[in-house]
Amino acid sequence: MKKINPSKTKNLFAGFILLHISVYYGWIIFGGTGSSQLLGLHLLSWIAPLAAAITLLTVYLKSAGRDRYFWLLASLGCLSYTIAESIWLYSHIATNSEVAYPGWPDLFYFLQMFFYIAAFAHQILQKKESAYQIKFLFDMAVLVSVSTALSWHFLISPLVAGSSTPLLFAVSIGYPVGDLLLLFGAISLYIGSLHFFPRRVLALIVAGLIVQVIADNVHLYSTIAGSYSYGNLYDPLWSFGLLLMALASLQALETSEETVSQTAIALPDGKITLRLLLPYFSMILLFVVMIFEQRGEMNGLIAGAGASVLLLITRQIFTLRNNQKLLYQYHSLTSVLEHKIEQRTEEITSKNHQLEKAVQQMKHMAYHDVLSGLPNRRLFLEKLETSIFEAAQSSKKVAVVFIDLDRFKNVNDTFGHEFGDLLLRRFSQKISENLRSNDVISRQGGDEFTLILNDIQTENDIVPMIHRLQSALSMPLTVNEQELHISMSIGISVFPKDGDTTEELLKHADSAMYRAKENGKNSYQFFTDEMAFTSSRKIALENDLRRAITYDEFILHYQPQVQTSTGEIIGMEALIRWQKAAGDVISPGEFIPLAEETRLILPMGEWVLYTACRQAKEWHDAGFSQLKLAVNLSPLQFAQDDLLYTIEQALEQTGFPASSLELEITESVAVDDAEKAIFRMQALRQLGVQIAIDDFGTGYSSLSYLKRFPLNNLKIAQPFVQDMAANLDDKALVEAMIFIAHSLDMSVIAEGVETEEQLALLKELDCDEIQGYFYSKPLTAEKFTALLASGLSSQSVM
Repeated sequence: MKKINPSKTKNLFAGFILLHISVYYGWIIFGGTGSSQLLGLHLLSWIAPLAAAITLLTVYLKSAGRDRYFWLLASLGCLSYTIAESIWLYSHIATNSEVAYPGWPDLFYFLQMFFYIAAFAHQILQKKESAYQIKFLFDMAVLVSVSTALSWHFLISPLVAGSSTPLLFAVSIGYPVGDLLLLFGAISLYIGSLHFFPRRVLALIVAGLIVQVIADNVHLYSTIAGSYSYGNLYDPLWSFGLLLMALASLQALETSEETVSQTAIALPDGKITLRLLLPYFSMILLFVVMIFEQRGEMNGLIAGAGASVLLLITRQIFTLRNNQKLLYQYHSLTSVLEHKIEQRTEEITSKNHQLEKAVQQMKHMAYHDVLSGLPNRRLFLEKLETSIFEAAQSSKKVAVVFIDLDRFKNVNDTFGHEFGDLLLRRFSQKISENLRSNDVISRQGGDEFTLILNDIQTENDIVPMIHRLQSALSMPLTVNEQELHISMSIGISVFPKDGDTTEELLKHADSAMYRAKENGKNSYQFFTDEMAFTSSRKIALENDLRRAITYDEFILHYQPQVQTSTGEIIGMEALIRWQKAAGDVISPGEFIPLAEETRLILPMGEWVLYTACRQAKEWHDAGFSQLKLAVNLSPLQFAQDDLLYTIEQALEQTGFPASSLELEITESVAVDDAEKAIFRMQALRQLGVQIAIDDFGTGYSSLSYLKRFPLNNLKIAQPFVQDMAANLDDKALVEAMIFIAHSLDMSVIAEGVETEEQLALLKELDCDEIQGYFYSKPLTAEKFTALLASGLSSQSVM
């Protein structure tokens, strides 16, 4: 069903009403006389109810909820009125005669009243409120009594006296009775407007009903007086009343369900309104009529007045009784409420101690670490603020100490996290036992702890305290009958030299702790300005590194790998280089560790893999299909779950064969989680790629791991190669590495070869491949292409 715009439709229909009534009155005044005028008047009387019926039926179909049936009954009423007018119109056109009275039109006029009354009854019955039912009924009874008395006096009584037949009597009496019922419905909706419709909708409905009742009563009165003629000025009022009902339905359709709901639940606010005074106004009107009425027969008016007065008195009696009942209920509820308040007060008082205890527990939880029971970061910062303030007042110093346990991850990996938690509790206890009473220890999280050392005169006073803590941990800690030797890296910042805010002091102590770890762990470091410079440069370098990834400032260099026996280039290692847009070259030794720390190595490593495979494929296509490509995998890359997918995609998109790709991993990657490393290597081997251990001899891998790893190549680290000519121990180590690798069916490549003597020794030891400046430094892709074309000679490209 096509959606309509209720607001626009309502405005158009209001314009139609204005136009129709204007044309109607214009036709009455200026339409002339005779049959043509009557035809126009009948046609205008027929158009209005038809338009109203169609509009009301449309609103019924578009509406939801129980209110829609009110509009359905109203549309049936307008349709009945349309049929009555159609009979009049047909009689005029076909026979050019008046319809008999009583006749068929009267039946459909009564049907219109019936459907209207049914609509009011439906609305009243479905939305009546028990809290206002008695008062509502009495108010309605008073108004109906007054209306009936007036109608009887002016309309019904004369009609009864002038009716010659029972049918004429029934029809004549039916109209004023029907109008009384319509008036009853209008007044019902008005008095009960809190429950039926929004204000604007209700105003249109009541106005339409009152207009129709006025038209009916004026018509009856003029008929009784013998002054009625077709084409009176009140004839358009019937059409106007029907059209107002249709306009009310469009207004209801425009009103949102939320507005309707809010209107429906509105309650009286205690103000004196016209709704409350209406029964009394009607009584005053009745008495005024009785005073000024000069006709002799006033029995109907007197009876109506008496009934109305009796109803008002009875209403007030019910109201007083209801008020007394409500007052009694109020006192009863107040008594019960006071009793319950007393009981509740006693319960709260009895539980006050428990509540205080619970509050203290919550406060403790908010400011203390759950695992160790030590102050957490929030409480630590508050205490540090206090210490800084007191130190500033007394011209003393405050030391902030940042502690990190060395190799705590190994404890968790070896014994489990529950054991690690027990160790942290034991460590917390040990440190606390060796602090002064005015010092503070806090757990920041994980294996990180912070201390506040108060009442410091000079920095020399701090060192004995640190030594005391280190001595306390020189003996092993016992956890679950397991003895563990624990060491810690300590960073120290001092107020006011290293900062005058909690944030600065904590940050600088953290920087000093990291410097202690870099210096070999199990040591302490005071914060220095050089650390601040390093930290700021590190931050600046990280920002530059992110921009370099965004703006593609990286390039790849390729260092040839040469077969020892033939001197031919059999492969190359891809090495990343960074040259800023301004021309500055950043050393890989500076930006690679930072990229690892910030995880930027992941997008960088993926870029290296794709770029190197694409370039190597071009060399294969140019006729150098014997070349293998070596690409380094960082520890973070090797740990990624999508590593295999990334490599598959790179090979697929570049077309580079998997068998020509060699991935270099470090020993530390392989032994951090040996089982996982073996599983990952086997999966890589199933892809067809080769795997090499890079910088062999500098890590911590054992021969048992080396035996289990599915490796193709072992790469001897440069320090062993450089000193092998002058150091027999290094030569022996290189010889052992080559022997072990060959025994495990792996080839060996030595990197960092720079001299003829080193090359000769490696040939003597049966090393398979050589890489180093003796043959070539790392070259750009263009220079490497030229090298492949011209052939290789030792030191010719250095």
